[in-house]
Amino acid sequence: SSLPFLFGFLPITLTVYFAVPTRWRNLVLLLTSLIFYGWGEPVYIGIMGLSILIDYTHGLLVEKYRSRDKLARWFVAESVLLNLGLLGFFKYWDFFAANLSLIPGVSIPTLGLPLPIGISFFTFQTMSYTIDVYRQDAPAQRNMVSFGAYVTMFPQLVAGPIVRYKDVAAELIHRMIAYAHDLSISAWRKTLKNASADELEMLYLCLSNGLLSVVLDGDDRFDQQSVIRFVEQMYRQAIAPFM
Repeated sequence: SSLPFLFGFLPITLTVYFAVPTRWRNLVLLLTSLIFYGWGEPVYIGIMGLSILIDYTHGLLVEKYRSRDKLARWFVAESVLLNLGLLGFFKYWDFFAANLSLIPGVSIPTLGLPLPIGISFFTFQTMSYTIDVYRQDAPAQRNMVSFGAYVTMFPQLVAGPIVRYKDVAAELIHRMIAYAHDLSISAWRKTLKNASADELEMLYLCLSNGLLSVVLDGDDRFDQQSVIRFVEQMYRQAIAPFM
């Protein structure tokens, strides 16, 4: 909900997404989502990539050896153990290291690693994929780009909710764009209804003098920050139905 996201990242992402051919859209989602994630912690893009690789390969192995149930179960269990091991390492290594080091003769260094943003969400999300494939709720995804787009989708990447693979498997191949026109109009009406007299005057200035001019230069009656906050509020209301 920051200004760089609302006025920079999101418009650019949507423009590129709708400009490219349909077959490239999952790649656009994957790359822009990795940029979104890396903006906060670029060093941990590799951790997400490892999680994607683990479950992408295990999903294929589960489907390949479906007729040998014990082997398929083993690959599901291996996927779960690897994912939980990755999550547990970052969340609990320092806790166990510090407590075990209290035992005489035991010295385990703490690492002080920050917890990767959203690791719990994308860990359990990738695990759900392998489980769905084993249960035959969805076919294995053979396109790593499409699978990566599913895991890294930026609107829910760092704050959830966890999306089951079976619920979006078909949309990764073919999806219809639903335009929330009526919802967007409703949101704008709600904003205008609750706007103060000063805010309505700001809106009039933006419409009559040009949005960019008012945002950059401000106005004699309103300081620049007030105008920016109001425009940001209106923008959030307009895109809320799409998020």
